[in-house]
Amino acid sequence: MDTYDDPIRTALGSHLGDDVAERLLTRLDRYSNLPNTVKGTAKTEAAPEVERAALAVVEDPEFAGALGLEATPDLGPYPTQELWGLLTLAARADVAVLDRLAEGLGDQEYARRLQATIRRAAAKHAAASTDGPEGPATSQAPDVPQKVSEVKAWLAARPDADPALLAPREGQRAAERSAAVRALGTIGTPGALDVLGRYAEETYPDAVLKELHRAWGRFDRREFAARMFRQAPYTLSLGLAPTLEGIGAVAGLTSLDVVLTGGADLAPLAECTGLRTLRVGAEGEPGLLGVEPLWKLSELTELHLTRTTRNADLTALSGVGARRLRIDLEDADGSFLLDMPRLESLLVGGEREDLAGVVVALVRRGVRVAAYRHQRSWVTGLREQAEAAADVHLVETNGYLGLTSEESAVDDVRRHLYLNLLP
Repeated sequence: MDTYDDPIRTALGSHLGDDVAERLLTRLDRYSNLPNTVKGTAKTEAAPEVERAALAVVEDPEFAGALGLEATPDLGPYPTQELWGLLTLAARADVAVLDRLAEGLGDQEYARRLQATIRRAAAKHAAASTDGPEGPATSQAPDVPQKVSEVKAWLAARPDADPALLAPREGQRAAERSAAVRALGTIGTPGALDVLGRYAEETYPDAVLKELHRAWGRFDRREFAARMFRQAPYTLSLGLAPTLEGIGAVAGLTSLDVVLTGGADLAPLAECTGLRTLRVGAEGEPGLLGVEPLWKLSELTELHLTRTTRNADLTALSGVGARRLRIDLEDADGSFLLDMPRLESLLVGGEREDLAGVVVALVRRGVRVAAYRHQRSWVTGLREQAEAAADVHLVETNGYLGLTSEESAVDDVRRHLYLNLLP
């Protein structure tokens, strides 16, 4: 970063002083990619003066071009890494800045996902700012559990507690909110579910989401899912979940992101026929149990199957029409990828040396492919085959090796991989 002719540094320096502005932008520049920029910046300590300065700069039309908020003829708006970091800080001061800059941020998938992360971080920051040792000054806490560890004793002392006592209230602290969800899930009555429904949101903090999964099995799973889970603008993110039983009752589900523990059974997804994007991480053993339920998802465009997949028959994916695929093959044979009818973009991890030949064949068919450079057991051979082929073009960035048969697509592939997107 040029620290001597940088209008953003100069603008921030006018608010914060040159030294503070320099340290801030240097820190943002050190992140390896945009998701890490947002996540890392979101973890920084509160600094209201810095947050107000970031808000002033990102909203100043004078800097729209330097921040990538102005559309280019070929790409549309292409927000810079600096912009995403500053926007993460600015949203703490006023989260509505995301709405005001929406046109300049673009509607690409990566942009929507980063905005969703910033919104969650801003909400978490706002909640934390009210969580003092004595709770918020705006409302005296009622006689309800203030943290999850108090729920068991509170319910034991009140075996007939009215669930209405645990309803959301103004000034409710984040810890109390999680405790209320735990208590209502433990009560497990229809009345408790009615109150739980008042906590329903499009996205949840991790602590609340953990309690929702704990509670899900204590109610009718379909009714619970219909009340508590909603399709958010980007995706319904369920975090770590033991099962998806009942997920078919969620209205209008088009995008789902989940890590399944204790056996990733995809059978409940068969009725989610509107799904266009599905990301499943299969955690631990036995991991992914099978992919056949995906045959019924005729609208499915993007599919991610990651982590433990070795125990599933992945050849059944040849019947799935996804155009974009991320998959961890582990030691599986990847030749079935050649039979996927609509495949256009692939990020693949594996262990077998013969996977290199499959990838080169896919590239020659017009599929854009990326592999992880650190998987040298097969990527070394892939590189050698690609370099020897006149019709295959290589891209290296951000820990990936990208391949395409179109020389004109090289920059586009590089850009996607830099943003941690499928090529």
